[in-house]
Amino acid sequence: MRRRENRKMYSIRGRMIGIVLMCWLLPFVLVIGGMGYYILSNRSDNKAQSLEAQLAFNDQICVERLNNAVKDSKKASYDKEIENAFKYRDTVYKGEGDWESSRWTGIMQVTREYISAQYQSNICFMDTVFWYYDNPEKHNTSIFNLRAGGGYSQIDSYWKNDHEEIYETARELDTAVAFKYVNGRLYLVRNLIDSRFEPIGALVMRINMSYCFSTLTSFPLGSALTIMLQDEMITLQGRELDEEEQGYLSDKKSGYEWSGEGLYVYHSMRGSDYRLSTVMLADKSTALSSFFGYQYVLLGMLLFLIPLMLLLMRLLNTQIAVPIQGLVRAGDQIKAGNLGYQLEDEPGSTEFISLTESFNQMSSTLKYQFDHIYEEELALRDAKIMALQSHINPHFMNNTLEIINWEARLEGNIKVSKMIESLSTLMDAAMDRHKRPEVLLSEEMIYVDAYLYITKERLGKRLTIEKELDEDMMECYVPRLILQPVIENAIEHGIVPNGSGIVRITGEMEENYLYLYIENSGTLIKENEEKIERLLDPDYDTSKESSGNLGIANVNQRLRILYGPDCGLTIRSAGENRIRARLVIKRGQKEQ
Repeated sequence: MRRRENRKMYSIRGRMIGIVLMCWLLPFVLVIGGMGYYILSNRSDNKAQSLEAQLAFNDQICVERLNNAVKDSKKASYDKEIENAFKYRDTVYKGEGDWESSRWTGIMQVTREYISAQYQSNICFMDTVFWYYDNPEKHNTSIFNLRAGGGYSQIDSYWKNDHEEIYETARELDTAVAFKYVNGRLYLVRNLIDSRFEPIGALVMRINMSYCFSTLTSFPLGSALTIMLQDEMITLQGRELDEEEQGYLSDKKSGYEWSGEGLYVYHSMRGSDYRLSTVMLADKSTALSSFFGYQYVLLGMLLFLIPLMLLLMRLLNTQIAVPIQGLVRAGDQIKAGNLGYQLEDEPGSTEFISLTESFNQMSSTLKYQFDHIYEEELALRDAKIMALQSHINPHFMNNTLEIINWEARLEGNIKVSKMIESLSTLMDAAMDRHKRPEVLLSEEMIYVDAYLYITKERLGKRLTIEKELDEDMMECYVPRLILQPVIENAIEHGIVPNGSGIVRITGEMEENYLYLYIENSGTLIKENEEKIERLLDPDYDTSKESSGNLGIANVNQRLRILYGPDCGLTIRSAGENRIRARLVIKRGQKEQ
């Protein structure tokens, strides 16, 4: 205490505020100031205009390549070889025999030879499919360009995944050219029209995007690059644009705009049969790459922060980590049973001093209370022993019953002997010599049978007992004497008032629960239902009830205490002149 009084103490909060101000706020101000200086001292618009010009140049190259692709696709219409082959079918073979298997073979051969000659080596296309509107799935041909990255698997993907959408697009095209982006693949689609301006088939050409858009994809622009080709939006690089950013594509204009995320550069131009719009987001590192010297300032600031960071780490370790570890170790001592354990190391902050003193006081109080309670328990135990000594020893009563039982057997009175044996069984269960709160259901049924034997001797033929319990259930553990109070309640309140009846004991098992049912003859009147509801309420105070009504309340509370709130006892009407009690017992580890 003297050392503490001679030394000035500081709170952790005050020390942390001072460290933060010195280690982080000052460098942060320097960083922001340096960035502001460089941003204001350099002409950022020059960089933006340069990126805009570069984007326009790249778009121009893309448009030229797409124009060549569109121009090459029109050859199929201008050359008329495919149209003549189809027309030959209509004029020569119309109505003559089975042309489906023979005439179409020649037509498809002409078609395949033509598209192979025109498009198989065209770098703009990865693969080309031509199909006739007259049964496209059967009357079609295709080629792929290995040099452009085409292959049979891609044509197969077209038929499996893309054809249906391309077919709908072609049906609405008439003589126009369409670009369609489906499942990450870009197609050029156009119809071949006969002399009557009726579409006879569709030419579907998958664009080689790595070639046509190479000037865009190879340009390191930043985090996002998206184009709008006709009405198809395609993300070429980075993330997809959100709804607000897509506005740059729909405006069909060129320019740039600074934002908090970076620099947006957008450009739009017209192609031969389409419009290409491009928007690029250049992140700040790209847009501000011309700001020389900034990285050296940042490096110097980081080097300056290293010793401050080490100082902060040492402070956190000595002022926070070490005291907390001491509290944790002290808590482990209490957990291990070392009540009254005291912390002796003195921390260096007012907060941990208060925590240490509170812990030591709590530990001392806990030890005192534990010792006091233990002494009270010993005194209570002695009082109970003295009270028991003033009553007849229950073991003496059990032994006396055994002597009477033997006398009855010697006299040949088997009926009295069996009743005494049943009573002895019930007393043995009540005494619980081995202190087992749970027993096997098979053992519990021994106690039930003993009770039922005595009761049946009292009621005679007025009472009928039925039991249907599977052998597997007998290996389940249940609380000791859990069934007898419920069965007694069923007999005394159901059978006896009616003069006679049936008590039926059944059960069923699920994965985690055992359900036991006791059904008896009788009906529930409203007064009885209200009484049962009161007795089985989880918050019911049994001290307010007479001992004659505590049986089912005790059963319900025992089940809820042992197995949780999802277990317990319910008593309901089960139909005409039947009452059912259900006990829900959680199956525990013992039976597994």
